[in-house]
Amino acid sequence: MGRINVFRTKEIKELIEANPQKAQFIIDEERELGICVTDEKGNYVHVNERYNEIYGYLPGELLGKHFTVVVPAENHGKLQSAHDMFIKNEYEIVRFWDVVRKSGETIQIQAAAAFFNNILAGKGQGTRRKVTFAYYEG
Repeated sequence: MGRINVFRTKEIKELIEANPQKAQFIIDEERELGICVTDEKGNYVHVNERYNEIYGYLPGELLGKHFTVVVPAENHGKLQSAHDMFIKNEYEIVRFWDVVRKSGETIQIQAAAAFFNNILAGKGQGTRRKVTFAYYEG
């Protein structure tokens, strides 16, 4: 099984840090890694094309939905807690997760995350963002 390219995730994080106003463009240009941005509550703010492909969604279909839509029901609480801890502590390890595609198929991805406090904020929204990188070979 392949592994997430941690050098690539580091490179993307550094590009976003250096150019926060270009975060959406940087994320959308990535083709190997699925990337999503969630707000402090766990709702999707942005997803790239590869992320939609991995999970089987159409462009725009995930926006505004809670990230647990791609999580097996039995793990909703655990992953919501992990998301809340990440927003609080700004730290998460790279690990494998079982996730659910729109079709109901369960697949395993490897994920890494980054914290940003200054990207993709709309009017009246908080600015704390979790950027998740998902690697899937399928």
